[in-house]
Amino acid sequence: MGSWGTGPFDSDHAADFANEVDRALPHQRHTVIQHRLTRYTEAAEPDDYVQDEAIAAAALVAAQCPGGLATEGPYGPEKPIPELPAHLRPLATAALDRVLATAQSTMGRWFQRESAEQWLDGVEQLRTVLDPATPFTTAYVPGPLLPHEIGTRAVREAFGVDRIRSLPGAGEPGPRGMLVRQLNQAALKLDGAQEDLLEAVGSSLTHLDSVRRDLQGLADGEIREVHKGSAPAFLLHTALGVPLAARAERHQRLMGLIDLYRELSPAPASTSRAAAARTRSTPTRAASASPEANPVGPGRAGPQKQHRR
Repeated sequence: MGSWGTGPFDSDHAADFANEVDRALPHQRHTVIQHRLTRYTEAAEPDDYVQDEAIAAAALVAAQCPGGLATEGPYGPEKPIPELPAHLRPLATAALDRVLATAQSTMGRWFQRESAEQWLDGVEQLRTVLDPATPFTTAYVPGPLLPHEIGTRAVREAFGVDRIRSLPGAGEPGPRGMLVRQLNQAALKLDGAQEDLLEAVGSSLTHLDSVRRDLQGLADGEIREVHKGSAPAFLLHTALGVPLAARAERHQRLMGLIDLYRELSPAPASTSRAAAARTRSTPTRAASASPEANPVGPGRAGPQKQHRR
């Protein structure tokens, strides 16, 4: 299945569902929305596309709740939706509870951790809007960090969280919310710089090994000379200087943002996702759990496709 982003309408089937809502008569649009929610909540083992359509339907319900976000855009419904019946709100809430209960499985289908967690954050925000008074639980345990994810690790360890976006202030419009976004981006940039450096190190080691073999061949009489271009005198400085400087600069920026966040948020952050949920302004509810990053595909004239496994 294809998607091109992490929003509720950023997938093939969700965009098709939006088109179906537009095609329905105004007084019948709530029926289309209810059908997608009911089909997902009542299915024994719903397919991925059924889940995606249910999330999109829940987003339409949440848009009419206090604090809800508008769903207009290139992929959401283009026609106005009349006021929806009150019974759709608990139905949408139940649908998202099921999505969150199976989050481990859904998250595993994304090729990029960042995209997966951004998608999950969006679902959690919809769930909070639909029923801010009822706690919910997200059945998701982040996998081990990859060797190059040193920025993500630094922020998690600094504040004792398992997701940067679970830091207090995440999603807020004020300075602290902006700072969390900057922390996340700085951590990702440091991760990228470390990945570039590791690739440069690997390439340099390969080249140096080739030089070593040439020198050994020269000593053994197997070759007559070593080309001057193979001399390693300047190799490491040339190959590693730029990625090392980039990593140092990005590390310094991240450390500065961590210090600034500590000044704005002197209270220690939660040490787990569950604890973070308990300390948020809107708590979260236990739901039955089910089994275990990618961006995604086409839409209505959307960006270039990528695909989930």
